[in-house]
Amino acid sequence: MSEKTRSKTKYNFTVGHFNLHENDNINFQLNRAIGNGGRLEDIEKIAPKIKDFVDWKRELVSIAEQALTEGRTLNAAMYYRAAEFFVLPSDPDKEILFDKFIELFYKVYENAANEKVEIPYENSFLPAFHLKNDQSKGTIVIHGGYDSFIEELYKLALYFRDMGYEVVLFEGPGQGTVLKKNKLHMTHEWEKPVKVILDYFNFDNVILLGLSLGGYLGLRAAAFEPRITKVIAYDIIYDFFQVLLYAAGGKTKELVESMLEKNERSLLNKIFQRVMKNNLLVNWGVNHGMYVFGAKTPFEFIEKSRLFSTAQISDRITQDVLLLAGSKDHFIPVEMFYKQIEALKNVKSLTCRLFTEKEHAAGHCQYGNLKLAFDFILNWIETTN
Repeated sequence: MSEKTRSKTKYNFTVGHFNLHENDNINFQLNRAIGNGGRLEDIEKIAPKIKDFVDWKRELVSIAEQALTEGRTLNAAMYYRAAEFFVLPSDPDKEILFDKFIELFYKVYENAANEKVEIPYENSFLPAFHLKNDQSKGTIVIHGGYDSFIEELYKLALYFRDMGYEVVLFEGPGQGTVLKKNKLHMTHEWEKPVKVILDYFNFDNVILLGLSLGGYLGLRAAAFEPRITKVIAYDIIYDFFQVLLYAAGGKTKELVESMLEKNERSLLNKIFQRVMKNNLLVNWGVNHGMYVFGAKTPFEFIEKSRLFSTAQISDRITQDVLLLAGSKDHFIPVEMFYKQIEALKNVKSLTCRLFTEKEHAAGHCQYGNLKLAFDFILNWIETTN
């Protein structure tokens, strides 16, 4: 493989957030597939055919199969990953598509298998990639959030390693293999898996980077783990419960808050089932949330989501902190960016960056211009003492 081809395989950065679908969440996930290694021309062909999650799976699988026949393994891998995304946990195809993505990932990134370690955790293990650097400028520990896999984030780890850092990229409870194969559900006490990672590698001075819901998880870990010296919320999630209500809409938000206060479990479950029939984002969010959190009902899921808030722990964070947000994030209201800023009373330093549409980075986790976000993070790490 030539250096030029290898470079493209590792990074393949694209710039642009494309209007491909009228549904915000479907549009975002199509852009995410492009940012992770897909092709705009493939996605443009199928976008108009997608009306629901059945269409989603069929169309993404179709372009994955086409990419495979043409020898485009990275494209195929990322399309299988995208296809899996909206498949409900009750569908056996969910695990089949995940396994196909993993199989193809290791064909694209042959060295990744040598970098992978299994770290004992409770009665199971946490998978991680350990990307070493003989001339390391520091150690960056990375984790995802609500729905990412470490394989999907490998490009980020590679980039940071190649920019001079030792990198550990891991999955915790409720994520990727730990959820799908090891059956461990997510915990809001993210300091627990982080402690296990730091103990395993004997790290005592690390930069912690959490993506998406990891914007809560990473800050939570930093509040209890002094071995973290810098923490990056990429992007911020000040209050996950409020994020879910934001997605559901104003009237539903008021109803849910009232019913939680009155403990009206049965009524809340019925309302959510009705909303889920008419709102694709809520449908996926609640089903996926019950799966991730190990909840049996929407009420139980919503109740658990209330634990994922930095409101009570932000004043315990004393490290250098970087907060990132997108000005048009369809998941997270921009008000949370300012609430998180206000809550961090005792940090060593605080840097905040709100990305814009003009930069093609206004969406969630800056899909549309990943390199801009990656480079901003690296510059912050290197200029913050």
